[in-house]
Amino acid sequence: METAELIPLSGIQIQDKTIALSSTRREVEALLGAPYSSHKNSLYYFQNEVRFDFDANDRLNFIEFLAGIDGQLQPQIYGVPAFQIEADDLFDILSAQNNGEINDCEHGYSYAFLNISVGIYRSRTPQAVEYMIEDAEDDGEPMDEEDIALELRQAAHWATIGIGVANYYK
Repeated sequence: METAELIPLSGIQIQDKTIALSSTRREVEALLGAPYSSHKNSLYYFQNEVRFDFDANDRLNFIEFLAGIDGQLQPQIYGVPAFQIEADDLFDILSAQNNGEINDCEHGYSYAFLNISVGIYRSRTPQAVEYMIEDAEDDGEPMDEEDIALELRQAAHWATIGIGVANYYK
């Protein structure tokens, strides 16, 4: 497992390389080599576990780690492992660092911390998993314990984390 350090409003450190937000596409490729894949204004590295997004001027404006708790690349932010720490604990840390408005329009599935330009996402919440379990039971097709454990584990952790340039989420 490899780690990367996210430095909000600045960039990332990965494999002894620093990639600054606002770097050019050419600078990112010079540091990391050819991308694993690409799509429009995005470059993907580390077997599609990290996405680098570029603006209309080919400047890096967003970096997102996509692989979640089971990924080979594990990002750290403010000294904690972003995907390994409990979702609520990371939310509390980011809230304290943000010290201001948080966009929570997706009601627990994602948050954007506006002052530090950090976003987190998960595809399920613990409450959604509880509803899923209840619905399956009501339908007469209860979920097995292994599926429940997997769903709860994924809901307890963030699936993605991204950092953007200042005002990225405004």
